[in-house]
This record gives sequence, C-alpha cells and structure tokens, in this order.
Amino acid sequence: MHTSAHLRRAVELLEQHGLNTADRNFVAPDGSLDICAALYQAATCVLPEAFRADADAALGLIKASTWAMAAIRAVYDSLGTEVTMPGDGPDEVIDRVSYWAATAPNRASQPPTRTEVMGRLLRTADSLDQKATELAA
Repeated sequence: MHTSAHLRRAVELLEQHGLNTADRNFVAPDGSLDICAALYQAATCVLPEAFRADADAALGLIKASTWAMAAIRAVYDSLGTEVTMPGDGPDEVIDRVSYWAATAPNRASQPPTRTEVMGRLLRTADSLDQKATELAA
C-alpha cells in the first residue's frame, strides 16, 4: 500500500470513530482517534492498547512504523508554515500534526473540524498521487 492509500484509509477511520482533540491519549474513552492514531492504524491495520492507555508507548510505536511516519510526514509537509507551536522537540512531526488537528491556529478562530482534517488528508493523498503520475510520465 502507498502513503496516499494510508491517508485515505485514515479518513475512513476518522469518519467511523471521530477525531480526538481533547484526550491526552491517542484514543479517547469514546473511541475517537487522534489524527496520528488514525494514520498509524491505517498504515499498520492494528491499533494496540497502548494508544488508549499509554501515550509514551504509543508514540514509540508510531515512530517505529515507517509507513505511519511516511503518512504523518506527508501531512506535516502539507501544513507548511501554517502551524506554529511552542517547544518543538524530537517528536516535532508527530506533535505538530496532532497539534494542528486539535488546536485553533489563533485566538480568533476554532480548531479545524473533523471534516476539514479529513479534507486535508484527501488533498494530501491526491497531491501524492499526482506527483507519482508526473514522475511516471
């Protein structure tokens, strides 16, 4: 499977389970998924219990998955300079993507809706497919 397919599968998962923007863990008690959890599950076809109970362990699982990180990196790259967050660290790519999906860009606005997050994933997938087509031509 390609990164664009993982992005599209993550859209299906967010549509089915909802977008977690409030809980510290990657999966909220109601089953809603952080965007990075959705991308991990889309890329690996599994979602270990750590995503519900141990954010640090889940972060380690995400970083260990080449496929999940490729999908998260694609979303990160699509954000450009759109997102700034304090205290960027070694997990900047994951942190920034989660932060973007859960946080208002400024005090005068709202965080992106689940539909807007899903739209970004679909546009990113389409862009990757278009680049692949251009390279093949």
